[in-house]
Amino acid sequence: MEHQEIQDIVQDGGFYGGPHYHSHYYGGGPYYYGSGSFGSIVGVIIVIIFVIIIFSSGIFSNSSNVPKNKTERTALSGIVSKTDWYEDNIGWISSKNTLISGLEDFYKKTGIQPYILFIPYSEEYWSGNNIRVSKANEYLEKVYKEKFKDEGHFIFAYFQCRNDSKSEMDGEFRYLSGYSADTIMDNEAISILWGYFEKNYYNTSLSLEKMISNTFSETAKSIMSKPTNGWDFLVILIVVIVILIVVIFIYKMIKSKHKREKEKQEYTEKILEKPLETFGNEKNDISDLEKKYEE
Repeated sequence: MEHQEIQDIVQDGGFYGGPHYHSHYYGGGPYYYGSGSFGSIVGVIIVIIFVIIIFSSGIFSNSSNVPKNKTERTALSGIVSKTDWYEDNIGWISSKNTLISGLEDFYKKTGIQPYILFIPYSEEYWSGNNIRVSKANEYLEKVYKEKFKDEGHFIFAYFQCRNDSKSEMDGEFRYLSGYSADTIMDNEAISILWGYFEKNYYNTSLSLEKMISNTFSETAKSIMSKPTNGWDFLVILIVVIVILIVVIFIYKMIKSKHKREKEKQEYTEKILEKPLETFGNEKNDISDLEKKYEE
């Protein structure tokens, strides 16, 4: 069964029926890496609620370059025959556990097993500073056929360029997706993958392993999450408003109770501070008043 290049099956934004083959590259660019009162409480609650509304509405995202997921997907089940997670023929991976953790997370959420591949520089794949696309695709096809007996794998490969180094990666990242994996890794999912990849790629605090691990873990969380719509936001807004009304009502009740208790305490203190003689005089005054009204 032969894969087809994406350029051959895309027409007017759609796909022809049958199996799909996706291929994409990310053009290098240097990658560097390194190792109070109740009122105050109400105010804090209001701020928290406001933040929830903002994030629920999608006004802000974790990265401006990462598209929002708008598709509901069902994870693959029983498709993948598990294999190794990566092959490093360059020798750049030093912490395999860090790398594999994100790949495993992606597999658990999607049912697709990623396979990371580092390919040493070869003139077979490069013409000067330009990658030979057809040769690179042919190699990935060969790797897929030799290593996997299912269509649920996703190869994510790095082609090393001339004079390349781990601290400054100027090669090409490309991928190849199995037919079954394609049902989840659609155009939108691939765009999200590259969005997270770019975000992590330029995060200089991440190691190479962590950069790739985070990319797959974050992608899985996004593409397998339930997409929100206008109705979802309306429901969230109604719930938040109800919570706010309840909080204000409770605040007013407690404030009123505190006021009554304070008045009672002030009255009690006032009574206790009066001299005992005044109570007798008040009694006589009251008696004189009663006599006056009797007459």
